[in-house]
Amino acid sequence: MLQFFDPAKDYGTPAVVTTTEPVTLQINGQAVTVPAGTSVMRAAALANIDIPKLCASDSLDAFGSCRVCLVEIDGRKGYPASCTTPVEQGW
Repeated sequence: MLQFFDPAKDYGTPAVVTTTEPVTLQINGQAVTVPAGTSVMRAAALANIDIPKLCASDSLDAFGSCRVCLVEIDGRKGYPASCTTPVEQGW
């Protein structure tokens, strides 16, 4: 089915179709449960937490070129791009 771009419903990265167990993590103190492989950006958007984005869209595969969506992840060095970083259990 053809999907059209709708900026009002854009989560930043395409949805992940998976059969693995869901992953639960904390984003800004809020518990979020998403399928394994979901980007940090999409997980945050599903929890109504805004992360700035420029090159990220549901209609494109994430490539992280603009670096606008950098996030801090406890226990990890540096600031990864949320659009290309998959969630991990317990974050």
